[in-house]
Amino acid sequence: MGKKPKILFWDIETSPIVTTAWGLGQTYSTIDNLLEDWYIICACWKYAGSKKVHAARMTKPGDDYALVKEVRDVLAGADLVVHHYGDAFDLKKFNARLIIHGLPPLPHITTVDTKKAVAKVAAMTSNKLEYLAKKVTGEGKIKTDYSLWLKCRKGDRSALNEMIAYNKKDVIKLEEWYNYLRPYIKNHPHIWAKYEDRFSTCSNCGSTNLKRNGIRVTAAGIKKQEVQCKDCGHYHRIPVKN
Repeated sequence: MGKKPKILFWDIETSPIVTTAWGLGQTYSTIDNLLEDWYIICACWKYAGSKKVHAARMTKPGDDYALVKEVRDVLAGADLVVHHYGDAFDLKKFNARLIIHGLPPLPHITTVDTKKAVAKVAAMTSNKLEYLAKKVTGEGKIKTDYSLWLKCRKGDRSALNEMIAYNKKDVIKLEEWYNYLRPYIKNHPHIWAKYEDRFSTCSNCGSTNLKRNGIRVTAAGIKKQEVQCKDCGHYHRIPVKN
């Protein structure tokens, strides 16, 4: 196999919003109650197979411009972005900060959201990364509590370093979980087709070590060749050549 695509694992940590209230019970807040909006405290990322985990942090509480600008370029340069609950949270939160800072929008980003991917194929007890990572690797995320976010909001450097360590561990566990789940992922983007013949490579891991299992017929009556990857175990189908 020749050149490999750039698979990026990433995760962000955001600050809480600060609002006013008349009591400690559950109250409805409006924008009139908003004292301080949220921002990105830090972002961490790594590339598949690399041991190095990169990090970007806010310049000071409320100022994440440099962070967002740096991470935008990282995301734009990846062939595949992998995250957990990232389609609904990380990516949309990041887009919100791009808009606020007036930075260029991201180009089309090809993603795999491992939370959505596992929910399509399995009924797990929990779809949280903490539970899933611990189940498959024996080790979950770093334990922390809400006070860490409050300390970071005040600019505590020690707390920010602790937050980055927490964030980095999440990215490491994400890659481990993705590698474990990958054979089961339905409709995984065939990013290897950018560099190799898509019919000669596994659609999930890019391996060329494939086994043909015979002809299968789809619900629409179309003949397809079933192929199994001998490396990751994933099954996929390719058109039958006439």
